[in-house]
Amino acid sequence: MATLRKISLPIGASVYKVDHPKLPKNSHIVSMPSAQKIIYDPIICGRNLRRLSLDCSKLFLRTAWTMMPSLRKLSARQLSEIIVLRGSLGYQFDAAFDQLFKRYLPRCFVGARRFRISGGEFGAEIFYTNFDSLPNDGVLFTGDTIATGASISRTLAVTRNELRERDYDVRRLLVFSIAGSFKGCTRLLEWEERFREWWPNFRIHLYAAEALFGLADNGTDLLFRREGEAILPDETKKRVNEVYGDYDTSFLPGNICAIFDWGDRNFKPERHLEDVLKFARSSLKVAKDRKSNEVLRGLIIKAENELKKLNQSLPGVR
Repeated sequence: MATLRKISLPIGASVYKVDHPKLPKNSHIVSMPSAQKIIYDPIICGRNLRRLSLDCSKLFLRTAWTMMPSLRKLSARQLSEIIVLRGSLGYQFDAAFDQLFKRYLPRCFVGARRFRISGGEFGAEIFYTNFDSLPNDGVLFTGDTIATGASISRTLAVTRNELRERDYDVRRLLVFSIAGSFKGCTRLLEWEERFREWWPNFRIHLYAAEALFGLADNGTDLLFRREGEAILPDETKKRVNEVYGDYDTSFLPGNICAIFDWGDRNFKPERHLEDVLKFARSSLKVAKDRKSNEVLRGLIIKAENELKKLNQSLPGVR
């Protein structure tokens, strides 16, 4: 059973400490306005999504630097982002870091590709790594939209191996997820323990936007309502009630994905909008409550309009 404790911070967002035996000790939910726009409006994609994601990453960095005074003593050379291709690119940590600190952010790259094993079970393979910017005795952080946790687990495995081969120390790993499942994030505790076998003072700090979502049986959809999994602050449940209908009884809280496909939303918006259309049309056949039907009809109209815009010719160059 999770317990949530609100932390008062001057950052323009609500921060909750999450205590659960299956999560790292330093786990938090951050209710931030930019993430709420992403999570509660699946029509947002492409250019508009990138703008909001940048705002989210800036607030994540501000939150971490406020909560962890030790970070303020580090130079940029003691930090590195671990980019999990291609999802982490959507978080735009390099631009957020530049705007906040006026410094270049060193970056390492890991190419991870998920594959379905069976049903909702996924594995991940690594097809590329570049750790040229890996710091010794530094702090690492990454942005990842976490479903089963397969990709981030494989990423942490190769990162741990690289640190050991170089005989490097490591202090912290900060993980920011605009949409992450509780089930996937429990794998972070396992990796924190594995890292601590070699670096006893190592800790993972998890910052999840808006909630820790339930993971659907298909292993991909992140759900606002799933018994025994979804962890939401009361203010998040209130927003779900306002946007999607009654949290406990309406169709959408237990069926709509909070993020859809993160890669498609960023890099293939037409495919994302087609997925939204497919979900909305099929859900209209089974949703019974008025609020869900109202939202689904609205999604169909908006998605169709956005697809038309994508097919328009480019405007003239100014």
